[in-house]
Amino acid sequence: MLERIVNNNNITLWTESFGDVRNPTIVFISGAGASSRFWTDAFIKQIVDFGYFVIRFDHRDSGLSSAVDFEKNPYTVLNLAKDVIAILDAYNIEKAHVVGHSMGGTIVQLLAIHYPQRVLSITSMSVGTVGEVAAPSQETMDVLLENKPTQNFEESLPGFMESWKLLNGNFEVDQELATEYTKDLYERSNHPVGVARNHIKAQEEFTDLSVQLKSIVVPAFFIHGQEDLLIPVQAGIATAKVVSNAKIDVIPDMGHMIFNRELEQNLANILILNFKSVHNI
Repeated sequence: MLERIVNNNNITLWTESFGDVRNPTIVFISGAGASSRFWTDAFIKQIVDFGYFVIRFDHRDSGLSSAVDFEKNPYTVLNLAKDVIAILDAYNIEKAHVVGHSMGGTIVQLLAIHYPQRVLSITSMSVGTVGEVAAPSQETMDVLLENKPTQNFEESLPGFMESWKLLNGNFEVDQELATEYTKDLYERSNHPVGVARNHIKAQEEFTDLSVQLKSIVVPAFFIHGQEDLLIPVQAGIATAKVVSNAKIDVIPDMGHMIFNRELEQNLANILILNFKSVHNI
């Protein structure tokens, strides 16, 4: 692995690459408030072992990337997509497969809409951008709002684990995976632990992408958990249906999060098959 800092208009983005740069590139994009480590080392290794060059990175306002004063310098989800283009430029990558989870799924859609010449394919996971997406149930929100993290990892871990259990669908939460991810939020970050306020603000004025999605010409793949309590599976299906020739995989028992090694393996296999179809392998 190789770390690299990428600059984009006074924003510093922490990035990390794996594998042989001569291979096809895949950029993994995390959701709101999530760092690059949402995509675990073991998951990345599975992808690299199939013959791909992989980049993961911390969004601005997460991990080791820049903190932004949102009031003075507000940004949009499209600005976050432009961060990805800056990363591709820094690595001298002409085109890449882009895979995004939740807010990251919205970002890959915007990349296909605004920068199709830089995209080999998009994979949008666990997000809906068509119509009015139903809000999570009150029961779900009650559990999530019970999690009130402090800046102390040990005392905050139980609250996080309750949230991860709820959002992991019917897959058993891998305690090690979930704990390491949560610990990473504390030990490998320039930012206070808490709600991803700036990422949420960046999405507040986001509009329905129904019209723009029809313009997508690059290969498009969608993945959604059947048991996603945060973004209903119907929202992911509705979004995929707007994109011409898109493929969607609905994963039984999967929720919004993926803290399970069996599920990681399943998702890696789906991604590889989809990438191979693009390269006609």
